[in-house]
This record gives sequence, C-alpha cells and structure tokens, in this order.
Amino acid sequence: MKPFSLLHAAVFLTFSVLAQAQNDTAHHRAVYNEINARVDSFKKVTATHKDEPTVFALTGWLDGGEVKKIVAKCGDDGDGVTEYYLEGGKPLFVFNTYNQSAEDGKRGAKIEERLYFKDGSIFKWLTTEKPAPVFHGEDYQATTELYTTNCEIFVAALKKGKEGAAKPKAAAKLTDGVFLGIEEGDYAHWNMRSVDGDEVSYFILKPDESVDKVLENPKSFIGKRCRVTWKKSTENIPEAGGKMEIEQILSVEWLGKK
Repeated sequence: MKPFSLLHAAVFLTFSVLAQAQNDTAHHRAVYNEINARVDSFKKVTATHKDEPTVFALTGWLDGGEVKKIVAKCGDDGDGVTEYYLEGGKPLFVFNTYNQSAEDGKRGAKIEERLYFKDGSIFKWLTTEKPAPVFHGEDYQATTELYTTNCEIFVAALKKGKEGAAKPKAAAKLTDGVFLGIEEGDYAHWNMRSVDGDEVSYFILKPDESVDKVLENPKSFIGKRCRVTWKKSTENIPEAGGKMEIEQILSVEWLGKK
C-alpha cells in the first residue's frame, strides 16, 4: 500500500499545482473577459503621448469616466502594441506584442508577453520568446515601474483626449496591379506593377495582417492581381538622414486570378 500512497500523493500534488496556477490569474481573466464583452458600450477616445523620440498613439475605453482599457501603439517602430486592462485606474493585466530584431535587419519573430499585476507589482510574466529568458527580481521591478508609469501617463492623456477621434481614412489611396515581390534592404518594400504598367514600390512599416501573411511566404503570391491601400506619410528614416516623406502600404486585397 505504501507505493500506491506515494503515487497518489504525487498525483494530488501535481493537480494542486495546476489548480493554483489557474486560480492565481482567475480574477485577471474574469476582468479581461468582462471588459472586452462590454467594450462597445464604453466611451472611446484617442490621444497621443510624446516621450522623445518615441510617440505613442493611444486609444482608450472609458466607463463612467474611468479608463478600463488602453491600446498603445509605439510609433517609432510600428510593431509594438501594448494592451492595458485596468482596475481602479491601475494596470491589472498587460498584453504586449512586438517583433524581435533580427541581425540581418529583417523583421524578426513575433513575441507575445502577458504580465499579471497584484498589489501594484507584476507577479507573473509569461513570454513566447525563444529561448525563454530567465527573469530576476530586478527585471520584475523595472518592468513594473515601466508599465505602471506609462499607464498613469496614458490615463491622464486619454482623459483629455478626443472622443472618436482618428486619422481620416480619406488620406489613404488605392492602387491595382500585379504583385512582383518583396524587396529586402534597410527596410522591406512591396513591389508591384500597376494597371498602367508602371512599377511602384511601397515601404512596409505598419501594415495590417493582410500584408503580414504575404511576408511569411511572398513567393507564393508573385504574379497575383491585388489592390493595395497605401498612404503618404513623413517618417523618421535614419538610413536616409532623418525624416522624409514616403509611401507606405497599409493593406492588400487579392482580386483573383491574373
């Protein structure tokens, strides 16, 4: 009977650990689900915050004057997006996504981070980064300070923000043509031949998921007809000596067989 008792105890301990791992974030998941279920009923505002040289584009959702959710996009790299879920005006859960920097200058793997707060500090930090980093006490402390400080600043900016304000979509333009491929360099470029026969090229900086899918396997799309949504913008391009006006792709729609 003794070996069976030891096995039973080990199994019980394993399930206890798993249950505890779920219970310690149960409240966070409940708040996350409630906020996202009600988000359409909240007041939506936008604002910006400049922390030179970084510019954050902020979108917030307020319930009765209290900010419940913030989406902050980092303007200097176009890849960093951080979602804050707040309770009592302070971060409870933070979901962060960004692309790793690759040695060849190309866009690296997409990393997701989940940070859980309790009593004003991060107590659980999950990441998809490979190999998995080892976080120490000073890492938790510095990251807690970063997100709590940013959250406080963003809340103040959003409470002064504009309801429903957004960049007008009318600034975007459309080009139909045939996809020729992705040109790699200091920056990736979308190359295509327009219906007029001209070869055009667009910077790939801050596109949506439709373009990201092409970047995974661009060769499979070469020769296909497409409609590109793009815009002119002034961006900081250090390799070109600073700020310059460029044309960048926002999204792509495939039109069927060529």
